Amino acid sequence: MPKFTPKEWDEVRKKFRTSIMADTSLHSLAQNLEGDAWPVQGDEEKPSKYIDFTYDELLMLPEIAGQSARADLLVGILKETLAFDDPFGDMVEQVEESAAKENPILKTLARLEIPPAFPLQLVNLTEGTRIVCASEGVKTLGEFANLAQQMSTRVVIGGDFRSLLNALTHGDEAGIGEFLPFRRGALGLHLPEALGLAVAELSRADQIGLALAYGATLPPAQAPVAQKLDSARREALERQVKLRLDAAIAWFKDQHAAACTQIKQGQAFERYLVPINDPAREAIVAQLARASFGAGESKLASEAATEPKKTGFFARLFGRG
Repeated sequence: MPKFTPKEWDEVRKKFRTSIMADTSLHSLAQNLEGDAWPVQGDEEKPSKYIDFTYDELLMLPEIAGQSARADLLVGILKETLAFDDPFGDMVEQVEESAAKENPILKTLARLEIPPAFPLQLVNLTEGTRIVCASEGVKTLGEFANLAQQMSTRVVIGGDFRSLLNALTHGDEAGIGEFLPFRRGALGLHLPEALGLAVAELSRADQIGLALAYGATLPPAQAPVAQKLDSARREALERQVKLRLDAAIAWFKDQHAAACTQIKQGQAFERYLVPINDPAREAIVAQLARASFGAGESKLASEAATEPKKTGFFARLFGRG
């Protein structure tokens, strides 16, 4: 006999229609519950594949037909996933209403003078998290705070979404700095760090490869990690980073104007980038954002242009002329 009734299926599938977990792998949901594994293989094996069907239709699907135990397992996975983060049942709406009034993330933003309107586009997040936020219409930190507050009682979340959530909830300044252009011990957000995060979206291998292509001097241990870049790949990476750099400069327009004045008065652009605190990222920003700050020729380019060429015997020995 089936363990679950058609009414229970209708209840759980209705809740999953508005859940962010509707497109999460059934294999992952089952693993999180530490119960029986979902036996059907395939990337399409998600709750969204099944929740539009009535119970009778569900039993007729090729993956379920003749195996009522699978139907019970599916209902069980969805019910337990909801119960895992919704243990209070009918009290959830009251909890969420109360939590909205005491949102710890918004409190952290206010205390550290981080603007809630800061665009999520400039936050250092993985593509998967960006897709989740975009699907919920979330475009700013303030909207992220509200989404996270609602999700925290309803769904299982992980990855960098949870890491950012935890850092903002607990006011972890070091953790916040991994995602936002925040300077530990200071208030507000800062353009140099934002420029560094514009490069952070590249893989570390691409970052090192691009920095070395610009002639940067990096620790020897990083060289084997570098991605070898042909001209097409290098140009594609440069276009990608420049888009982020331009977006950061546009947001921090006042800080950008002040920096341009400082550089015009003689401050080295490389010195302005020191807060990035990452030689590879600093080298990339120094190369790709110079024109936007009215900076002169880069130090690396200058050294390359003025380095004396070897001649005669030494030229033949070292392959240069």
